[in-house]
Order: sequence, then structure tokens, then C-alpha cells
Amino acid sequence: MSDDHGVDLTWLLTHGAGMAWQYAMSVQTSLTDIDAALEDGDHPAAVESCAVALRAIIYCEQVGEGYVGAPTELEQQLHIALHDSPAARALRALPPAAGATRREAEAARLIVAEHDERLREALPFTIPVIRTAAGFFPTVRLAASLEKLRAEQGLGRIDWNQWDL
Repeated sequence: MSDDHGVDLTWLLTHGAGMAWQYAMSVQTSLTDIDAALEDGDHPAAVESCAVALRAIIYCEQVGEGYVGAPTELEQQLHIALHDSPAARALRALPPAAGATRREAEAARLIVAEHDERLREALPFTIPVIRTAAGFFPTVRLAASLEKLRAEQGLGRIDWNQWDL
């Protein structure tokens, strides 16, 4: 994400909140999948999960820069193919998932960890995610607080599903 986006209250309420929300919904779950695949010794699935995580990281960065809505598959693939962000370059450099070795899977996980750390540093806050037997959901109280703050600033309600990948 570029450093010149002007982090202020308006950015937080229009782009930063969506970025943090998308991180909770897409990146965190991908990280869990990577670890589970590595633990199971399923190296192709681990590399594929790394690719999913990097795509989610790239999208979070787009949201932080003002992208609204969910991109189509074609839009996302074009962005990944043409954008010069570190995460896009890393995704393009990943080995193919099919036939991936343990060494390739572990190297891919380290790459994802680097980009995850960079993204977490750019997030305005982290949305705690509650894990349940049926899945997970972000903490509702935080979303309600953000909605209240948006209303106080004269902004409309957020469509939290607009960033769904």
C-alpha cells in the first residue's frame, strides 16, 4: 500500500475499516489453511493456500487505497498480472501448487508471512475474529462502533459485504 493515501479519520472510515474487515475475513482464514495443510503434509494445498493468502493481501491493499466492491475474477487476475506491488510480484513468483515439495511449501509460507506482517503494519486496527464450530465471524461490537462513528461524521452505513472476495 502506498504511504501517501492520507491516513486520517475519513480514510479510516471509508477505506481503513474495509481493509481491516477484509483482512479478518480473507487473510486470517488463509493463514489458518496454510498452517493446517503444512501440518497435514499436504504441500500442494499449502502452496495453493499461500496463493490464496497473497491474493487476499493484494485485495486488502487495494481496499486501503480506495477500491470499492468486489473485483470480478478477470479484474483481479489483471491486477495481479500487471500491478507492481510487492505482494503481486510475490504471487507471480510462487511455484505451481501441483507437485509442490515440502521445501517449496515452507518457502512460500515464509513469503506470505513477510507480506502479512507488512499488511498488518498498514492496518488501522485488527478486528478480533471469533472462531466457532460452524465457522467464524468478526466481532459485531466493533462494526457497530464504526457505524456510529461514520454517522457522526455524516457518512452513510457501510455495506460490509461489498468487499467479499
